[in-house]
Amino acid sequence: MSFFANQGGQIDSSLVGCYPASPVKFMIYGRGTAKKLDEVIAKLGASKAFIITGQSLSTRTPVIKDAEASLGKAHVGTFNKIGQHAPIGAIREATELVKKSGADVLISIGGGSPIDSAKAIAYQIHEDTGKWIPSIAVPTTLSVAETTQNAGFTTEDKKKIAVSDPELVPKVVVYDGDLALYTPTNLWTSTGIRALDHAVELLYHPLAAEVPTKRLALEAIRDLFTYLPQSKTNPEDVDVRQKLFLACYAALFPFLYTGGVGLSHSIGHALGATYNIPHGITSCLTLAPVVALKAKTKPDEARMIARVIPYIGKTSEGSDEKDSLVVSQAIAGLVEVLGHKTSLTEVCF
Repeated sequence: MSFFANQGGQIDSSLVGCYPASPVKFMIYGRGTAKKLDEVIAKLGASKAFIITGQSLSTRTPVIKDAEASLGKAHVGTFNKIGQHAPIGAIREATELVKKSGADVLISIGGGSPIDSAKAIAYQIHEDTGKWIPSIAVPTTLSVAETTQNAGFTTEDKKKIAVSDPELVPKVVVYDGDLALYTPTNLWTSTGIRALDHAVELLYHPLAAEVPTKRLALEAIRDLFTYLPQSKTNPEDVDVRQKLFLACYAALFPFLYTGGVGLSHSIGHALGATYNIPHGITSCLTLAPVVALKAKTKPDEARMIARVIPYIGKTSEGSDEKDSLVVSQAIAGLVEVLGHKTSLTEVCF
């Protein structure tokens, strides 16, 4: 098989690997940046923007009205019915509205569901017309759907499926700490664990290159362990929220891959779609146990996980298995400090 076809394809990519660059054009961050969307779409050469979002942001906060105002005459529509896990019915409805509007760019505002929905809409429009419509992601959580080419959504029978294409990667990501203040603390910190899930599972992902992917993932892990507890204690601290946005971007730094990230993600997708559990919460349930399992059964993957030890202020226990178990315990401890549940029984019953 061609080296480029499998991008290296080994768990330890420290000496051999391949980084396929993402087609993202800009990552913009800082307070107030979401109020400059007119400049952003102009940079892409677009002039007709359609917003994809959910009910909470559009009805309980000024975020969507501010975005519409910033676009001015370039705003041609807003769809605000995207629900948790991106249900296919809403995606189909939005797709028809986008087509009728004549939009030449999508702006997804919110968490992973609106961002994935915008990708799915773009995919469907391409299937119907042969033309790609670019998207801009304005995240308000730490789920990190904005860096990938994959779009997950839920069918009518509650099955999680996905579409994937490099053209689905949002061309611009806008991280505005002011918007993050509207995200409830519980949702904010649970999606932070989702970002941690990305970073940890990338360490043993066979397609993840050492540079930049794994090096940035390790730094993201350090920052998530540092700033998530601070954000829990001081939820109104905008600077901490802004730093967490950068940490989440590093946790799943844009690179092209298809399929799942790892076992924790796979279990989380199944639990989320079946029991209607948010992905942030599924990561609270699955990540620590999966890391413990890897420690005991997957030596190659345990060696990658053990690299986390100095980034979370721990001392090596002398073996990859023991160190990976320390990482698992640290993750479980962080989840507990943030006040999240760690078992399906606690979440569902």
